[in-house]
Amino acid sequence: MAGDARRLRLGIIGLGQAGAMVLDDIKAAPGLPWTIAAAADPRAHARQRFHEEFGGAVFADAAELCRSPDIDVVYVATPAEMHREHATLAAQGGKHVIVEKPMALSLADAVAIVEAAERGGVRLLAGHTHSFDAPIRKIAELVAGGELGPLRAINCWNFNEFNHRPRQMAELVTTHGPVLNQGPHHVDIVRQIGGGTVRSVRATTIPDAVTGVTGGYVCYLELAERVPVTLVYDGRSLFDTAELFDWVGEGGDDRDRQSAPRRRREFLDLMGRPPAERDAVLAQGKEAGRYGGATAGRLENSWAAKQHPHQPFFGLIVVSCEDATIRQSAGGLYVYDKDGRREIAVAQSQGGRIAELTEMYNAIVTGRAPFHDGAWGLATLEVCFAILESARTGTEITMVHQTTH
Repeated sequence: MAGDARRLRLGIIGLGQAGAMVLDDIKAAPGLPWTIAAAADPRAHARQRFHEEFGGAVFADAAELCRSPDIDVVYVATPAEMHREHATLAAQGGKHVIVEKPMALSLADAVAIVEAAERGGVRLLAGHTHSFDAPIRKIAELVAGGELGPLRAINCWNFNEFNHRPRQMAELVTTHGPVLNQGPHHVDIVRQIGGGTVRSVRATTIPDAVTGVTGGYVCYLELAERVPVTLVYDGRSLFDTAELFDWVGEGGDDRDRQSAPRRRREFLDLMGRPPAERDAVLAQGKEAGRYGGATAGRLENSWAAKQHPHQPFFGLIVVSCEDATIRQSAGGLYVYDKDGRREIAVAQSQGGRIAELTEMYNAIVTGRAPFHDGAWGLATLEVCFAILESARTGTEITMVHQTTH
């Protein structure tokens, strides 16, 4: 490890929404063993603001950042179609790599990223997902411990307004709506709880008539030992799972009960406008959340800066073991067994991108591979692409890239 052994120097490729969130969370969590050292982005105003705020080096070209001797870890936060190129450049430059979800837009690209990291002798971490959340880790711990009996089934439901959030339409098309963007959350959660290995996938997708792209999915997975899993995701702004969970939102804050219908009304209005006008409005909303935009860089928008009243909540997740069933509560977990319901409090801990930075840091300083390494990310992505393939062909898809850790 170059530089001060107590700190790692971070370079970020892509100062969009994800890159802005990384920066905001690091600023809001003092004491992290990271130095924000550099950033690459094609937007001159974003580079200027980054240099003024952090004093780090700035590059218009990602390849130049990856060649810098003053960076230990590269965070790839560019659009998904660029992940293979930028992760490979970082690995070739001898930099450890964190890649935003989705890891890539094809299995071939994901395999190429894993192979580039292996050739470069660097650590690769696939992030970020809700599998880092404290309640999910606790459920996985309980299941692995065996005190509740063998795992029998996992059922997950998440309904929200994902398809109608501010973004350019091309992004929704590229990620097949929520399948490649939100699917990694769902798949990572069940793989972490269920031991990692998915045997097969059978799925259908739900069309979103408002946007004209995929609005969700319904799928049936089988884990090792033939444990059944159902995943349901519907991002069409018609129902909100938070209604079943005392209106706790995804990040652990109180959920706006009108968020879904409001987003749907706004998108229905937008889709009725001329395409050029619609795209301009969506691009403006997207740009506002990028680093250097109107809403980015405000600590009150950072997950790490807030005091969240509840644990993060990615929809309703019910885990059935032989002797008990588990689901989240607002502050931890409910366990249902022969004596009724009891609650297990779960301490709030680092989540999201801070958790993945911590996982990468620990992997580098200890010499051990991160849990969410490249092989893990490839296995998760394989399931997401299987959802699309099964929906297209109407067949069951068998997995070949799975890993257990």
